[in-house]
Order: sequence, then C-alpha cells, then structure tokens
Amino acid sequence: MLSARVTSNLPKVRKRYNLFFKRFPNIVTKGLEQAGVQLKEIILDRTDRGLDFNKRKFVPYSPSYSEEKGKTVVNLQDTNRMLQSIDSKLKSKNKVQLFFRSQTQARKALFHQKGLGKLPERIFFKFNLKTEKLIRRSFEQFMKKEIKRLKIWAKEKI
Repeated sequence: MLSARVTSNLPKVRKRYNLFFKRFPNIVTKGLEQAGVQLKEIILDRTDRGLDFNKRKFVPYSPSYSEEKGKTVVNLQDTNRMLQSIDSKLKSKNKVQLFFRSQTQARKALFHQKGLGKLPERIFFKFNLKTEKLIRRSFEQFMKKEIKRLKIWAKEKI
C-alpha cells in the first residue's frame, strides 16, 4: 500500500502577493510625488545659476536694468515670488504636474518663458531628455528600494 501526503504553500504565496498589490499603489504615488519635487528642485537650481532648460545662459539683462538692480547674473529672482510659487501635485495615478500657485506669478512666468512684452525669451520652466532620464532613474531606484523593503520575496522557502 502506498500513501502520499500533499501540502501546499498557496496560502503563504497568496498572502505575500496580496500584501504587495495592497501597498504597490501607495509606493507609486509616493514615488511620483518625489519625482515632482525633484523636477521642481532641478528647475529652481538651474534658474538660480542663470541657465535655461538646455543649460545655456539666459539672455542678459539690458544694461540699464542691470545697472538699476545691480545684477549681472540673470536668475529671474527680482522678488523671488515667481519661483517660490512653483509647486507640484499628483494629477492622476501615473502623472505629476508642476504649476504656479499664483495666477499673477504664472502670468509673469509666461512672459519670461515666451519673451512677451519687453522681455526676451528665457525658457526656464521646461525640461530636456537628460533631466527626464535622471528623474526616471531616481524613480526606478526608489521603486526597487521600496519593493525590496516590503520583504515580500524572502529567501526562505515558500
């Protein structure tokens, strides 16, 4: 007579996958929020150094304006209200948006961005492919670290 005993690890596997899928959307949301903040910081840092989105120097101030304000570096920081108004928010479950909290500051930024009125074009509120790749790598590293931190796939036998 032959007898066999069969055991299954299905409950353990199911529990770990449920844990993963329960926490996964929160991890993505947190990662996207961090990506938005990172892009904001990149734009602010680059603008502070007087560089456009392609890391080229902005068109210089007119000699009269430069003399009046005592500035030679174009960093778009007269009162700094425009740049302080930049913020980021989660737009959807896979999209983050940068925006200006103040309509007045958004209009001012548009004039700088497009070169409207007497202002020359100074494109600061934009990013290039290199910046996109940097943020994507940071997002991927964050996701890997968070998934690893969940300890869903332990080295023990399931």
